[in-house]
Amino acid sequence: MQRKEDAPASVRDDVVRAWIDAEAYRLFTYWTVSRVEEGGTIGAESSLNKIFWSEMDLAMHETALALGGAREARWIDGFLFAQAGPIYAGTNEIQRNIVAERVLGLPR
Repeated sequence: MQRKEDAPASVRDDVVRAWIDAEAYRLFTYWTVSRVEEGGTIGAESSLNKIFWSEMDLAMHETALALGGAREARWIDGFLFAQAGPIYAGTNEIQRNIVAERVLGLPR
């Protein structure tokens, strides 16, 4: 197993990015829950959440595997499952169209 000091700078950057993305996802989730508790609804911005989450999930598992997680079945299983994220619950391409039309107001 590599020590963190021996990891390439790009992998260290990926670990930091994974932490920042997870924190951003957590805060967005709290924001959404707060809105719903106050009587609001979940709208087209949920498409942004789905895109962000599925791409974050893939990147986090790729980073874990780069750090030696390939020796642990749970990381491999998680990575394989993460491959489906951009597809299920509406492909990311469809979600991007929803964001473009309903969130940004762009024409079809």
